[in-house]
Amino acid sequence: MAVVTENDLKIAVKNRQFSRAYYFYGRDIAAVESFTKAIVSRIIGDGDETYNLHSFDGKNFDIDVFSDACDALPVFAEYVCCTVCDLNADSLPADILNRITEIIANLPETTILIFYYTSVDVTDGKKFPTAKNKKLMDAVGKVGGVCNFALKTPAVLAKEIMAKVSKAGCGISRDAAYFLAEQCSCNTLIIENEIDKLTAYAMGNEITMDTIRALSPRQIETTSFDLARAITRMDARTAMRLFNDLKEEKIEPIVILYAITGNMLDLYRARAALASRKGPADVKEDFGYAKNLGFRVDNAFRDVQKISMPHLRMCIKILAETDIEMKSLKTDPIILLEEALVKMLAFRK
Repeated sequence: MAVVTENDLKIAVKNRQFSRAYYFYGRDIAAVESFTKAIVSRIIGDGDETYNLHSFDGKNFDIDVFSDACDALPVFAEYVCCTVCDLNADSLPADILNRITEIIANLPETTILIFYYTSVDVTDGKKFPTAKNKKLMDAVGKVGGVCNFALKTPAVLAKEIMAKVSKAGCGISRDAAYFLAEQCSCNTLIIENEIDKLTAYAMGNEITMDTIRALSPRQIETTSFDLARAITRMDARTAMRLFNDLKEEKIEPIVILYAITGNMLDLYRARAALASRKGPADVKEDFGYAKNLGFRVDNAFRDVQKISMPHLRMCIKILAETDIEMKSLKTDPIILLEEALVKMLAFRK
């Protein structure tokens, strides 16, 4: 399988030298989408999308239409580009999957095919892709490139941030760079955008934590952790302010719910570990936290000291019930989420 890196892709986009097929997946969804768009924009000129760009939704995949699109000749252009978003091979019959691999193996030289994943986990929560997804991935790798866009750790990103800020003629401390990485949820593309904004504002001066707080919006993971912490501290004013911040960002209620639930589980695991005289390293290993997400466990241990186990259990129970209600009732999900917050904040020992 031909594995390609982000740097390889940057060079390919810059030089307009592409493989016949690509398979993009991983936790850094923004990077997956960005590189897909970058390649498509370099292949397909303005106004050529109608005839030379064929986009497919993996959830409503038509193998015959896909086959015809891959075999189509470009119209007044060098290439035809076909993109397939979130095609989970596990949901495909064996004969359809075999046919797709045959199409990939016989792609015309004028066709560039991109499989990319933004809401489907091809590993099904495991370390490696499932058997069927691996088969599709290998088929692409034989004629093109496969890239796993994994999130980097805050420590690694801090070094990169310091180098980029320095290159732009500004300064930033290691602690501030680490803080920016966490603030941006270790998303490299968001970080790059924030660096451009921060260096333009600093105009050759030092970028401080106060500057970052003032100019760089927190990502949902960061805000949701602060929200979960405010709930467990019974800080209603802060909790509702953070919740309103998330609403103003027009984030889907179910996404907010899952983010809060994930951070509440971090706190619960930390509380249980402390009761068993275990440390952050034990939690990271036992629950399989990725290296770049280890800071979530560290933060949970830092903030869970005065939080009671009964409160955490009650909060998780309410969040689980809200998840079911969002998927089964016709009530506005945002109202259900607000009700859940009020219930959690009304806890009495």
